[in-house]
Amino acid sequence: MLKLIQNEWMKLWHKKGTWAMVALVILVIIGPGIMMKYYESKSAEDLSWQENEQQTIAGYKESLTTGDLSVEDKKYFEEQIALSEYRLANDVPQQTGGSVDSFMSFTSNMLTLVTLFTVITAASIVSSEFSTGTIKMLLTRPMSRAKILTSKLVTTFLFGLFLFVVNVVVSAIVGFVLFGVATGTELEMVNGQIVEKAVWGDLSYHYLLSAGDFVMSTLFAFLIGSVFRSSSLAIGLTMFLSFTGTMIVMFLSKYEIVKYVWLTHSNLTQYETGGLMIEGITMPFSLTILTIYAVVFLAISYLSFMKRDVTA
Repeated sequence: MLKLIQNEWMKLWHKKGTWAMVALVILVIIGPGIMMKYYESKSAEDLSWQENEQQTIAGYKESLTTGDLSVEDKKYFEEQIALSEYRLANDVPQQTGGSVDSFMSFTSNMLTLVTLFTVITAASIVSSEFSTGTIKMLLTRPMSRAKILTSKLVTTFLFGLFLFVVNVVVSAIVGFVLFGVATGTELEMVNGQIVEKAVWGDLSYHYLLSAGDFVMSTLFAFLIGSVFRSSSLAIGLTMFLSFTGTMIVMFLSKYEIVKYVWLTHSNLTQYETGGLMIEGITMPFSLTILTIYAVVFLAISYLSFMKRDVTA
């Protein structure tokens, strides 16, 4: 099995597209970082942090006097006023400008690019063998089809993990070089109490929750690529569902079946923000639904590959 995985890994890195994906992940981190640094230096203000906080309080209080505010907006404004007043009363300045942790929080949103490139790999790693005819040569080896398909699946996830590590490491390096370590303190409201924000803990939690969409999109693309032998169909369909998933869920929201559609649960970051796509769902329920769909996707992929006639 290890030799099969090693072989798939070497084949993957012999493609120019693989190197292009890694280069793009790095560029979309460095580029915005340089622009953020440039505009940060341009927008530097002469006001003290106390004056900025006073302006913030005045602005939010003015916003509260306007009509037609939702409950969520009113709560948000009141919390921001409380945070600013706490800073002034306790001499706790907030972080000024960028920092390595704030920059990494920004680049964590670029994990969708990592998911996209992993989807492309998952879609083509099986289908390309059929389109080029190399699948016949591959199946002549004294290895079961199940092991061959498993090696391709493992290689796909290893590549996705590699891109994730590249995203995190490059973000940390660029953030440290351009912005340095944070100065000041980030605060948040938790159960009515003002506490220091656990920035690194929140960032790690975001990375963990992002795995939901990453894993499900990859498995779905792997399924389509294995069953239909078409990488373009797998990439297109997976991306279509990714970009229209929210609309599909909203369209089905009036029906009970929406709770059992994997698109409703794949974006686990909804539990981080609190903006649930469907009221009443919970993290354990979402994980259960995703696990069931993952097993189904894998079962169909393996059954199709095991029974596929490669002489056609």
